[in-house]
Amino acid sequence: MYRFLTVLLLLIPLTAPAKGNIDMHLINEMLTTINRQYIEPIDNAELINNGLQALVDLDNRFTISKGKDRFYIYYNRVINKAFPFPDKNDDILAWIETLTQILNHSTTISQQADIKDFELPDRVIQKITENLDEYSHYYSEYDYDENARKNEIYTLFKDRLIDDILYLKVRTFNKQTGKLVKQALEQNPEVKGVILDLRGNSGGMFNEALKVANLFCDNEIITYTAGRNNANIHYYTSKENPLYKGPLVIMIDGDTASAAEVLSGGLQEQSRAKLIGTHSFGKGTIQSVTQMSNGGRLVLTTEQFYTPSGKVIHKKGIEPDVCLSGKTRNGCLNEKRADKEEDIDAAIKLLKDEL
Repeated sequence: MYRFLTVLLLLIPLTAPAKGNIDMHLINEMLTTINRQYIEPIDNAELINNGLQALVDLDNRFTISKGKDRFYIYYNRVINKAFPFPDKNDDILAWIETLTQILNHSTTISQQADIKDFELPDRVIQKITENLDEYSHYYSEYDYDENARKNEIYTLFKDRLIDDILYLKVRTFNKQTGKLVKQALEQNPEVKGVILDLRGNSGGMFNEALKVANLFCDNEIITYTAGRNNANIHYYTSKENPLYKGPLVIMIDGDTASAAEVLSGGLQEQSRAKLIGTHSFGKGTIQSVTQMSNGGRLVLTTEQFYTPSGKVIHKKGIEPDVCLSGKTRNGCLNEKRADKEEDIDAAIKLLKDEL
C-alpha cells in the first residue's frame, strides 16, 4: 500500500505549470510616461480598456466590457469575472495592479493568452497608444528603426524664374531645404518677388522650416509650442537681417501640413507673406520618443504648435488670404491642388498686386 502511494506521489508534479506571471514592468513604464507626458489629460480606465482589446486579438472568445466602475471579462459569451476600478483615476500604481490581475487571470482561462503571455505587455501598449491619436505609437524593439526616417533625404526642391519673380517649390523639409532656398535667393538677388510653393508639403524637419523663416523674416516670433495645460511654453523666433525682404507669396493646399503650416501661419500673422490656395491640412502636434527598458520606443504626442497670436494649428489648419477652392460660411475648403498649374498664375497675379 505505502509503495503504491509512493509511486503515485512520484507521478504527480511537485509544482503546477506557471501561469499568471505577466511581466508588468514595461506597462508600468508606459502608463507612467503617458500620464506625465501626453498632451491631454488621461482617463486611465479608458486606457486600460483599450489595452485589454489585445486579449480579444489573441483569443476572440474574450469580450471586454468597461462598466461604470469595473471591467467585465467575458469568455465564450459568459461573464467570467469582474475587476473593480481603483478609487482614484490618477492612482497609476493601482491601475497597474488592476491590469496585472486581469492579464494574469486571462492566462488561466485562455491557452492562447497563456502561450503568448510574454508578448502581452507589448500588445497591450500598442493597443493603448494607437487609440491615443493618429501620431502616437509604440514600436517594439523588433519593428522600430530609428534610422529609417533619419536617412530619408528628399531632393524634391526646384526653383525657376518667371519673368522677374523667383518661384520656389518645396515638397518637404529635410536637412537640405534651408541651404537650397538660401542658394536660390543668393543666385537671384534682383528678383522683385518670391513665390514659395508649399502645396503638397506634409512637413518634415521643423528646424529646416525655421531656417527658411530666417531668410524672410526679421526677428519675429514664428510659432510657439506648449504641452498639456499650456505647460512648457517655448517660443521660436527668426533671426535678424533676413536675406530677402521683398514681397512674398506662399502657396498652400489641403496637403500642406505640420512644419509647412507652422511656417505659413507664422509668416502670415507677422504680415510677412500673403497666403494663397486652400485651407491647409491641420497637423500641428509634436511627438517625443521615449526609449523603453525592453529596447522598444514609445512615441507620444506631447506638445502642439500655435501661431504667433495663439491660434491652434492642429485640426484647425491655416486659412489663406486668397482662396482658390470653394467656400463655406466657415471659410475656404480643404482641397488638394499640388498639380494645379493655373494656381501659379494666380499666385503671380497676387504677388504683382503687392509690388
